[in-house]
Amino acid sequence: MFGGVAEDIIFADFASRYVTLATDVFQDSHNPAAYLYFLARKNPHFTQALPTDYFARVSTEKLMRVPDFLVHTASERALYEVKPDSASGMAAGVQKVGTLQAVYGFYRLPYRGGTMFTPRDHNVANFGTTLRVTLRVRRAAPGLIVYKLCLDSDGVIEAATLAVLLRYLVQQNNAQKGSGRFRPIDLAPAFGRNQPLEALARTLGIVVAAGGAAVGWEYFWRAVVARFALRGAAAATLAAADGPLPVGDLIALGLTLWTVVDIIRLSDELWQDAAQIKASPSHFGTERRKQREGK
Repeated sequence: MFGGVAEDIIFADFASRYVTLATDVFQDSHNPAAYLYFLARKNPHFTQALPTDYFARVSTEKLMRVPDFLVHTASERALYEVKPDSASGMAAGVQKVGTLQAVYGFYRLPYRGGTMFTPRDHNVANFGTTLRVTLRVRRAAPGLIVYKLCLDSDGVIEAATLAVLLRYLVQQNNAQKGSGRFRPIDLAPAFGRNQPLEALARTLGIVVAAGGAAVGWEYFWRAVVARFALRGAAAATLAAADGPLPVGDLIALGLTLWTVVDIIRLSDELWQDAAQIKASPSHFGTERRKQREGK
C-alpha cells in the first residue's frame, strides 16, 4: 500500500533535481501508450513500425516492463526503478532493471541504469522530538532506488504497538497520494484519541492517563482482571503490578493481542473502574490491615 506513496515522494525529489523541462522526465502512471509516446518523441528512429513491434514483442514474450522513472536530457538518458529495501524488493528491482536494459538495447534506445540521481531521506511523521519516522532512500545499484521506513524514538516500542503505528502511517500517507505535495504527519492528534495508538504513547511516556496519578496503576490492573475475568498466573501478576506494562509483557502473560487492544480501547472505562475499586469499603479495610501489619 505504501509503495505508490513512496514512489511519489521520491519522484518529487527526482524531478526537482533536474533543472529542465517537465517533458524530459517520465513517471509511470500505468499507461503504456504514454510510455511509448515518450520513447517515440525522444527517439526519432523509434517511430512508425517500431513501437507496434515493441508492444507486440514484449507482450508476447511477457517482457513488458515500464520503469518508474525515465529521464532524457543532454547529460543523462537513464531509467530508475523504485523498490522496497528488502531482499525480495532488491531481487525484483535487479531483474526489472536488467530486463529493461536488454529490451532497450535491442531497440537501440539509449537508456541504462541511472547513476546521477542521488536520493535523499524524507521526514514523513513526528511527535515533537520524541518520535520521528523517516523514509530512508538510497541508490542500491545503477538504476535501482530502494526505500524503507525507519522509526527513531526515545523509548522501546513493542512489536504489536509498532504494527499499529505503521498501519496508521501508511493510511495517513496514502491519503496524500496524488496531491502533488506531501507534508509530515503530526502524530499528536493520533496519540490524543482513544485508540490502539495510546499503547505506544504510554510506552514512550508521552501521555499519562488522567486517572493514573490519582488512582494508581495497581487498581487499574485489578480492574483489568475483573473486567476480563482473568485467572491463574496472569491474574496474580497483574494484581501485583504497580506500574504500566508494555504490550509484549501482557502477551507473555498469556493475554491475546485482541485482549490487549481491548484494554487499550477501554482504558478510560477501566480507570473509572479502578477509581471505584480504590474507593470501595473492601479497599479501605485492606489498607487498614496493611497499616496494622506494618506493610
